[in-house]
Amino acid sequence: MADLARFDRSALTVLLLVVDAAIIAGQLSYGLITHGTAPLADPLYTAETVAPFLLGWLLVAPMLGVYTARVRESIVETALAVIIAWTVAALVGIGLRATPWLVGGAPPTFVLVTVVTGLATLLPWRVLVALGVRSRR
Repeated sequence: MADLARFDRSALTVLLLVVDAAIIAGQLSYGLITHGTAPLADPLYTAETVAPFLLGWLLVAPMLGVYTARVRESIVETALAVIIAWTVAALVGIGLRATPWLVGGAPPTFVLVTVVTGLATLLPWRVLVALGVRSRR
């Protein structure tokens, strides 16, 4: 994947980026709800929770080719790129949360749950996109 352009400049790529960000924010917001926090009632806390993971995703995903036409046209490359990108992005987000500047922390169970739930929400969506792109060719 190293020889890929990092970002395909198309309307579909913008849509993918927006939906990916919404999925990540939604997944983390749901986590807040399960822990008794209403995301809309405390938007600053929600932003401090979501922002490190979005930053991690926005840094890592393009470097791994997640937003290239070549990856999006292949189910296998999509799955591999998303698995690696989210795992690394989640670790970036968790690392940022472990600093004294942000809320939260990084207990091992949180690391595992964040990686697994992120993959459970991002991966099916991106595989469906790859299937749709392939069927249109």
